[in-house]
Amino acid sequence: MHPTNSVLYVSFGSQFNVSASQMKELALGLELSGQPFIWAVKPPVEYARGTEFESEWLPERFEDWVKEKKQGLIVRGWAPQLTILSHNSVGGFLSHCGWNSTVEALSQGVPIIGWPLGGDQFYNAKLLVEEVGVCVEIGRRREAGVGREEAARVVGEAMGGEKGAAARMTAALVREILKEAAEERG
Repeated sequence: MHPTNSVLYVSFGSQFNVSASQMKELALGLELSGQPFIWAVKPPVEYARGTEFESEWLPERFEDWVKEKKQGLIVRGWAPQLTILSHNSVGGFLSHCGWNSTVEALSQGVPIIGWPLGGDQFYNAKLLVEEVGVCVEIGRRREAGVGREEAARVVGEAMGGEKGAAARMTAALVREILKEAAEERG
């Protein structure tokens, strides 16, 4: 039985995504981690945006394994991100560190596992890790060389280790600061 705040939400923006090979390694890393997850699967970078889901994006029989073990939920395409992040069972967000996703996560007090892929995401991840302390980085760029073992290790650390506990405490503080600021401004 996993405690409250144990579900990991995984989503990359519609403009940025990892490669098909990295997507498969991430899937196997999630399996190895034993961590419950919700994954909004979008087309790998090699495919056009809006492409219909293809089972070849994930390891063979991965979806069957997810259903059998009841460890996760795979959403094909878009998911209501803010609704998911606001649920009290979500304790982490594996993200590309786009600004909108970052603000949504922090407004809900959810720490981030950062995998910046392009644009301002590198700066955002650095800010979240070094200055704010609400992020653990898993990799940089699409082909960051993140294998399944590394993915499982980082997910485990972020969701149950000391770094993750510190990030959760800081994310909760940031949530309160953002909430107070919003109330002050109406």
